[in-house]
Amino acid sequence: MKINAKIAALAGAALLMGSVAFAADSYDGATSDYELPQGFTFWNEVSSDVVEAEGAYYRVGTGANVNKNYQVEFAGISEKVGISYNSEKIWFELAPKFSLKDNNQHWSDNGQDWMVTRQSLNNDDLSFAWTGLDWGVRFTPFDIVDFYLNTDVYTPGAVLPIAGEKVGGNLVGDGFGVIFKPIDGLRIGLEVPFSADVISKPNFLNAEYEDTGKNGSFAEADSSMITNTTNKAADYRFVFNAGVDYKLLDMITVGAFVGNVLNRDARSYGVYANAGLSFLDFNLGYTYNGGKTRVSALDFADSSRIFIGGHHKANLAVTATFGDFTAQLEALMNFFKAQSLYDLYAGLKVGYDLLPGKFNVALRTGVAYDMGNKSKDHTAFTRYEEGGAMGNNTGDIAGYRSKKGTQKDADKKGYSLNQNAAPVVFLSPSITYTTGNNTFAATANLQYWLDGEGSYAANLPVSWKYTF
Repeated sequence: MKINAKIAALAGAALLMGSVAFAADSYDGATSDYELPQGFTFWNEVSSDVVEAEGAYYRVGTGANVNKNYQVEFAGISEKVGISYNSEKIWFELAPKFSLKDNNQHWSDNGQDWMVTRQSLNNDDLSFAWTGLDWGVRFTPFDIVDFYLNTDVYTPGAVLPIAGEKVGGNLVGDGFGVIFKPIDGLRIGLEVPFSADVISKPNFLNAEYEDTGKNGSFAEADSSMITNTTNKAADYRFVFNAGVDYKLLDMITVGAFVGNVLNRDARSYGVYANAGLSFLDFNLGYTYNGGKTRVSALDFADSSRIFIGGHHKANLAVTATFGDFTAQLEALMNFFKAQSLYDLYAGLKVGYDLLPGKFNVALRTGVAYDMGNKSKDHTAFTRYEEGGAMGNNTGDIAGYRSKKGTQKDADKKGYSLNQNAAPVVFLSPSITYTTGNNTFAATANLQYWLDGEGSYAANLPVSWKYTF
């Protein structure tokens, strides 16, 4: 998304560090001081994460398994071709992606099994296939209204600029959306989300789901229609979302959104603010019952993905620009620690243009922390497991690391040794070089768990993008 000229430039550089932004993220009409190139634009990007690795530094296991607690996979090579068109009345972008990659990657969820499959010849089976299709459309028949298909538009205060994620604040999102602009600075958005699988996951209009299964629980709860289940009869309603924001004095934007408006069990909402003051830009927000937010750069395996979930989340971000130097600080916190595996994330990124507009170096670092939970339900999480009493509510997936101490201590205090996830540290140095129509980027992503075993995950994204 483009929020203002400063953040647009920073976000663009960050998105080039490895993977391309979704086409749906290419336009949001958020401000009038950023204009897309008029007419047609074509681009081609070749990229690879080079290797995907995870394991532990220290001696783990016994007998033949000692020192085999690691895995390294070829990450494959991807080709992405994009075409976009922009005019006063219409914008669209289409970007298919196909990849050459390992068809039988063995990121085992069963502990020691990965040590065995590491030796399998199946790890060398390469396949060539379509791996993605990004697209988005914006149509403006009149100055006061925009129509969108599959294009995110959100209020700027909801943004985590380092992680490249939004916490909430959609005016419209993936699906069909309409934004009304009755006066300067005011945007009112209405959205009906849809899935690519419109047959098995349709939206229902005032439909009542009567089969509640055993003991009043949902037998077939559909996540596209309801996000939190209760022990009473399901009451599905037509799914639509609404949002509004207003920009004051060309400096401050305040916004709010309500998700799943008609469904009291699945409703979410948030309030956000953004302020651009001289060389500083601030984002601040609160989200109730929003979806989980990924804060990790790595996502090639379940265990490498780190999320912050929960019913009550607060986000904060500050961007400072001093000439060719940029510094960003952001944080995301879940207030109820029983609702998310990790509860607190903080990130820092600094960047410097060695050659303004051509050569940038940057360093991202951060930490995710589990603030703990005395509930025995927390034992539902194991090292690489999604699910259990809490997993079904939050959808969190992350490496779950053992709590220090003895079983006697745990029994005495009423918790499991698997109560806490170990803190995880992020480190990502990166470079971007642009010459003419060519942009070259390289990053080294490392996640390190402070679990006493030296557990880690890493990859090395590189890319070349040509625009014409």
